[in-house]
Amino acid sequence: MPASTSCTVRRGGFWEPEFPELNSDMNLAGWTKKLSGLPTISVGSVSLNMDFITAFRQAGAEISSIDKLIEMMERGDFDLIAVGRALIVNPDWANKVRAGKLGELTPYSPEALTTLV
Repeated sequence: MPASTSCTVRRGGFWEPEFPELNSDMNLAGWTKKLSGLPTISVGSVSLNMDFITAFRQAGAEISSIDKLIEMMERGDFDLIAVGRALIVNPDWANKVRAGKLGELTPYSPEALTTLV
């Protein structure tokens, strides 16, 4: 099996620190990149205010700032971010975010999954 050249890492929301006891706010993707030297992709509730399980139990998630995401990317914690649920209800998510129109994003709700074709 060939050696991996990148790593996708998931654990809760992208903003959740993996080892808070170390006084670090780096997530699992950040630690993986730091320790392995591999490019990493982080994922987890991008532009939403809660993780998948909590949002599913509470019937949705509201739009949240991406300031922390930008801070972590600029710091080099990870190389890419994957966007999931926010794209389900906002297929134009990237264009709205690029244009600074976060206020126009639709909050995620599990009911959105019933309208997929």
